[in-house]
This record gives sequence, structure tokens and C-alpha cells, in this order.
Amino acid sequence: ASGSTAPVFTTQPANHTVAAGNAVTFTAVASGTPAPTLQWQKNETNISGASSGTYTIASAASGDAGSYSVVATNSVGSVTSNTATLTVLVAPSYAIITITIN
Repeated sequence: ASGSTAPVFTTQPANHTVAAGNAVTFTAVASGTPAPTLQWQKNETNISGASSGTYTIASAASGDAGSYSVVATNSVGSVTSNTATLTVLVAPSYAIITITIN
């Protein structure tokens, strides 16, 4: 169609480092005509329901660490954002040692 343009990312997702249990939000903005749809991916696999300009993990866990990107698609084509890395810092667990002296 005349006037249609392929998606272009105007804001790329950024790397984040968070402590376990904290929230983290990735943000991306894409423009194009018609307006592109967005689909977030973790390690190149689609994240169910993650189709807005932001993707939030309410309470990051070690299993959330990985590579995040977002695919913008319209009738002209699709483009994948830069990959953002999420690093989750897990607090060390301390062993409790009980010493009994007879």
C-alpha cells in the first residue's frame, strides 16, 4: 500500500541488573505505517501476553535472567530490536552452623 513503511525502533530495550525480588521493566518504542504490533521474547522465544511497549517482571528471580528482545511487525515487514540482557543478583544464602559443646 502507498505510504506504508516498515517498523523502525526509535527506543531500544536497555540492559538491566536487579536484585532478586525487585521489579524490572523493559521499554521499547517502534514506529511504522501501519502502526506495528509488538511481541516481547526471552531467549528468542515469545513471551505469552507480552505485546505492549513495556514488559515488566514484578519480582525478578534467577530464572528470569536472560536475553530479552521485542519484534515489531506490520503489513510491510518485521524487525527485531537489539537484545537487552537481564542480570538478576541473588543474595547469598548463609548456612546456619550449630556447635554444641558437651
